[in-house]
Amino acid sequence: MTSTATPPRTSAPSSRPSVAPQRGRRTGGRRRVVGTVVAVVLVVLVATAVWLVYFSSVLATRSVVVSGTRDLSAEQVTAAAAVPLGRPLARQALDDIARRATALPQVSAATVTREWPGTVRVSVTERQPLLGITQPGGFLVADKAGVVFAAETTLPPGVVQVSADPANRPLLVELGSVVDALPQDVRDQVTSIEAVTPDSIRLKTVSGITITWGDSSQSALKAQVATALLASGVKTSIDVSAPHAPATR
Repeated sequence: MTSTATPPRTSAPSSRPSVAPQRGRRTGGRRRVVGTVVAVVLVVLVATAVWLVYFSSVLATRSVVVSGTRDLSAEQVTAAAAVPLGRPLARQALDDIARRATALPQVSAATVTREWPGTVRVSVTERQPLLGITQPGGFLVADKAGVVFAAETTLPPGVVQVSADPANRPLLVELGSVVDALPQDVRDQVTSIEAVTPDSIRLKTVSGITITWGDSSQSALKAQVATALLASGVKTSIDVSAPHAPATR
C-alpha cells in the first residue's frame, strides 16, 4: 500500500496597510485646512483694511493745515482749496485741491499732501511782487512772470514802478527780467521804468538820469555796465542797449 504525503500548506502573511501613507494623508489634510484658514483670514484682514482706509469714517478728513502764506491768510487758502471734510483721507483728490488753491491770483504754486490719520496739508507759494503798474488811484502789482495778482493804493516796498500796458504780459515779462538783473543798490536808485514795446525799455533814477535799456537780452551785462557808468558820475543819460558799446551824456 502506497501512501503519499503532502506537505502542509503555509498560509501567506497577511498584508496590513502601511502607517506612513496614512500619516502623510492626515498631515496633508491638516495643511490644506490650515492654508485655507490662513487665506480666509488674510482676505478678511485685507478687506477690513480697505474698508477702514477708503470707506469708513475712522480715517476721515477732519482738518486742513495751510503753510507757506505771506500776504494771504490761512482762511483764504482753506476756502479756495475747498477740501471736503468727512471724506476718507485716502480718497481726497489732491490734484484737484491744489488746482483750486492756485485759482487764487496770489498763489503761483500749491502742493497738497495727506497727514495721517485725518489731516490735509496745503502748502502754497505766493507770487513775489516785483512790478507796480501805474493806474489811476494806485498800482496793479505783477510778479516776474508778468502775472498781475493784486491792486494797491500805494507802491509796496521793494516794488519798482512801471509804465506799461498791464494786459501785455510778454512786455511785463521783459520788464521783470530787467528788474531781476539789477543789483540791489541800482534797483534802489530806479524810480520808474517805462516801455511801449519790448525793445524800448527805459529806466529813470532818483538823480534824474535816464538809462536806455533796449530789450531784456543781456540784462546781466547791461546791469554791470550801467552800475559802472552810474558810479562814474554820468550827468544826464546812459545807453546800454548795446552793452559792448555803451554811450553816455
